[in-house]
Amino acid sequence: MSISLSTSTQTQPDTEARHAQIQRVLAITLVLNLLVAVSKIAVGLMSGALAVVADGFHSLMDGAGNIAALIANTIAAQPPDSDHPYGHQRFETVAALSIGVLLLLTAWEVVQSVFERLLAGGGTPQVTPLMLGVLIGTLVINIGVSTYQRRAGKRLRSELLLADAENTRADVYVTLSVLGSVLLMLLGANWMDTVAALVVVGMIGRAAWRVLSSAGGVLVDTAPYCPAQLSGWALHEPRVEDVVRARSRGTANAAHIDIDVQLDPDTTVAQLADVTHCIRRLITKQVQALGGDVLEVEVHVTPAD
Repeated sequence: MSISLSTSTQTQPDTEARHAQIQRVLAITLVLNLLVAVSKIAVGLMSGALAVVADGFHSLMDGAGNIAALIANTIAAQPPDSDHPYGHQRFETVAALSIGVLLLLTAWEVVQSVFERLLAGGGTPQVTPLMLGVLIGTLVINIGVSTYQRRAGKRLRSELLLADAENTRADVYVTLSVLGSVLLMLLGANWMDTVAALVVVGMIGRAAWRVLSSAGGVLVDTAPYCPAQLSGWALHEPRVEDVVRARSRGTANAAHIDIDVQLDPDTTVAQLADVTHCIRRLITKQVQALGGDVLEVEVHVTPAD
C-alpha cells in the first residue's frame, strides 16, 4: 500500500498578486536601466571613452532583458491548462536564459570594439567632470536597483528577478572598474581605457555564466538539495522508520521536494497526517536555515513491512 500526500509548505502569495508585484519591479528596473544606459552611451560617445560606451551598452542589454522578462512574467502568470498542467513557471526560466544570452552578445560587441580601436591605432579619451558625475550617479542607481531586485526576488521567490539582480550586480562591478580606469586616465594612462573595456568583458562573461548555469540547471531538473541531506532531515522525525527515496527539483529558493518514507503498518490515518506534517515542517525549517525556501513537499508513505 502506498499513500501520497502533497502539501504546500507555507502560504504562497496569490499567483496574480505575485506576478503583479514582479511586473512592477521589472517595470521600475527597466526605466532606471534605460536612464543609466542613455547617460553612459551619450557621455562615452562625446568623450571617446570606449570603456564607458561598453558599460552603457551593457546597461542597454539590461533594459532589453527587462523587456523579455516582462513578457515572460505575463505568460508565467497564466493559470495551468491542458498543455501546461503544472503551470507556466518555466517561462521565467526561459527569460532568465535570454538574459544570459544577451550578456554574452554584449561581451562580444565590446570585444569587437576593442579590436577595432587597436587596429585603428588607439585613441585619446577626454575625461570630463560630466563623465565622472554620470558614472558616480549611475553607480548609485545600480546598487539600489540590484538590492531592490534581490530582496524582491527572495520575497517573491522569483528566479527571474534573482537572475536580473545578478545581471545588475555585474553592472555595479563593471561601473566601478570603468570609474577606476577614468581616474587613471586623468593621470595620463590613456591605455587604461582599453584595459578597462577588457575587464568589462570578463565581468559580463562571468555574470552570463552564473545566469545561464542557474537557469539551465532548473531546465534539466538539477537537484538543489542532495538526497542524503533530505533523507537525514526526514529521519529527524522519530516515527519514520526509513527513507526509501528523496528527490528535489527547481531552485534552492523555490524547491519542489518528494520524500518516500516507511512507517509502522499500524499507523492510523490521523497519525499519518501528523507524521507528514512534521516531515514537512522539519524539511522547511532546514531549508530556510540554509537561506533557501520550499514551494512544495510531497510525501509518499508505505508500510515498513
